[in-house]
Amino acid sequence: MEVDDMRHKKLNIEELHSMCKRMRLHCMDMALAAGKRGAHISGSLSCIEIYAVLYGTVMNYDPADPLWEDRDRFIAGKEHARLAEYPVMAEMGFFPMDKLNTYEENDGLLVGHQRNLRLGFEYASMSLGMELSYAVGKAIIAKQTGKEYRIYVLLGDAECEEGSIWEAFITAAHYKLDNMTVIIDRNYMSVDGNTEELMAQLDMQKKLDAFGWESLTVDGHDLNALIKAFFHKPKNKPYAVIAQTVKGKGVSFIENNKIWHQAVLSETQYRLAVEEINRS
Repeated sequence: MEVDDMRHKKLNIEELHSMCKRMRLHCMDMALAAGKRGAHISGSLSCIEIYAVLYGTVMNYDPADPLWEDRDRFIAGKEHARLAEYPVMAEMGFFPMDKLNTYEENDGLLVGHQRNLRLGFEYASMSLGMELSYAVGKAIIAKQTGKEYRIYVLLGDAECEEGSIWEAFITAAHYKLDNMTVIIDRNYMSVDGNTEELMAQLDMQKKLDAFGWESLTVDGHDLNALIKAFFHKPKNKPYAVIAQTVKGKGVSFIENNKIWHQAVLSETQYRLAVEEINRS
């Protein structure tokens, strides 16, 4: 799919920078609104730039017609990062911005885990590690039916400890699924702490290359690097981008602190976070 054929506005680099700041502010607003239920804050902040580039520049979709048959498919693996996904979808016009204020309300539009194709959500997560197999199936169907859309999958690095992930990696390589791009949010943190201390992932690029993928490691907060990486589309091989990120990026007291994986944000912490984001 050529960029000029996109059915939504393609953002330039300045617009992407501005949207990333707004997305971090939306993240804080939603976390505060969640109240005592808490929210997955730090893992959402680590993938803001990934979401912004995918939805703002790379993927082809139509916010006015989320069921458009030829749309690119985005499968959210680390689906607990809804505080990044919902803001970018509101920014790009899938639903009104004020709906963000209803996050996790009873009977609200935006719940923690959902699949709602009419809103643009392709996949509702179950246990972590299931989504890549689902995406491989989607990619196989696209090949069999001659469709040119692309499947994008976002994985957390900690969920790559799941055996089902590596089974799906093998399958995608076997079927030469060059119509899919997997992005790994490599923030080195899980709910329990540092991934390399708990179950070392080691050099993920070498492992993926050995599994028959083409892979690339980039700075996951560098918009230009992400744009270049995501527009690369190898032939006859599935493609993975390992995005080196900081969990909690943009709010210093949240960065690399495991207590913020899922936490309650106080009014004081909210104010400090917003002030820091606005200064950036």
